Amino acid sequence: MSTKFRLFIPILLLVAVPASSAELTTVMSAADKEDPFDGVLSISYDWQLRKSLISREFQCDPTIAGCPSQPMIVTRPELKSQRVSHNMNIDLRFGLYHDLELNIRLPIVIQDQLNLGFATGVDRRNSQVDPGLGRSLFEVPNNGQIRSGFGDMAIGIRWAPLVQWRQPKHPNLVFDVTYTAPSGKVREAYNTAVGMGLHQLHIEVAASKLWRFIEPYFSIFSDLRFPSPERTLFTDYGAEAQILTGPGQKLGMKMGAEWFPWRWPRKDNKPGQYLSIDTGLAMSYTFRGREATDLFEALGSSSCASNPACLSSNSLKNMAAYDRTLAGAQGGPRSLNGITDVSAYGTIGAWAGIHLQSIQYFEVSLLFMYQRELPHYLTTAVIGKDLSNPRDGRIEYVNANGANEFNPVYNSDIDEPGRRFKSEGTNIFGVMVRLSGKI
Repeated sequence: MSTKFRLFIPILLLVAVPASSAELTTVMSAADKEDPFDGVLSISYDWQLRKSLISREFQCDPTIAGCPSQPMIVTRPELKSQRVSHNMNIDLRFGLYHDLELNIRLPIVIQDQLNLGFATGVDRRNSQVDPGLGRSLFEVPNNGQIRSGFGDMAIGIRWAPLVQWRQPKHPNLVFDVTYTAPSGKVREAYNTAVGMGLHQLHIEVAASKLWRFIEPYFSIFSDLRFPSPERTLFTDYGAEAQILTGPGQKLGMKMGAEWFPWRWPRKDNKPGQYLSIDTGLAMSYTFRGREATDLFEALGSSSCASNPACLSSNSLKNMAAYDRTLAGAQGGPRSLNGITDVSAYGTIGAWAGIHLQSIQYFEVSLLFMYQRELPHYLTTAVIGKDLSNPRDGRIEYVNANGANEFNPVYNSDIDEPGRRFKSEGTNIFGVMVRLSGKI
């Protein structure tokens, strides 16, 4: 690329979506004879809408109208959630050496809010969560905090052992390792922060090959997430009976193609001027773990967590709370912070976008994204672990060895079969506008 630099001012707006082939398999370079340095500065504005239907298990008895002839656990719609977020990302990419790139992302959350309401056909006359008569788990409607601030910044290294513009008969092959640091203030039910309190590692291998006017691409990736010991809600209570501590790891793949109705490469075969249309699909699988779900703020800020008069009919404890201090055993958390054990789930998605670089130093991108999170349980912690030696098949506050066998994050009001919450599927829509200035 030329050493001239063009400044730009973003004037359009609009959740990060899967990258195009150009972004997946293009790596900034440096120290090339005719092009000593590559660099890109991008500003993007993302909008995302997340909508889900949440059901809850119910002990269906034949005496209740509509229940089967035999008692059984069924699920029925209880809540609907909607989360709208507006984000701005500042991305800097520059070459370190031949086909070796360093990139930095600075995320800014402009506004993010999650709201819960009753599902269609549900009100206080038949709700299991917030009935007109009886004990309430949390209030519905439940409007979450309006969040904003600096998020968790990321820094990554990309290396391309094969580059098509250097060797036209070869494909592009790129290895990407990106670390996301817990730099933002940790998001809690009672504050307006946006940080996740996690160390995250993204590993991806991508390949593409340009044939005349089409460049198909494919990648596989993994996201590894680990709680930050000193600043996180993903607490390890040091109890052997705690089954899960952090979020589940993720494996996935992307595939698609970028189409070039108009393409005018530079003399060295690098992209010069072009108009491209990008379409693709993505699939991922997230393993069982703990997450801040669509119930995060409602569970983490329940008034019952601090009200001794708000007792569960299932056990003499606060709703949204669990006390492990009975029988003199080692204490655990006294109330939920909103993080819950979730079952494994899959995600599928698709996107379409347009990229225009009418001059060599400036690109405009517009992308649309849709994702579907498949149904899965949002509260599924197990009651504990039999730690007796030999095992006696029971979960005890104090076993023969003096150990508390109850899971410190288990809560019978939401984790016990017949009371668990389940996502019936989540639809995620996104739009992004990105402006990039190039060196």
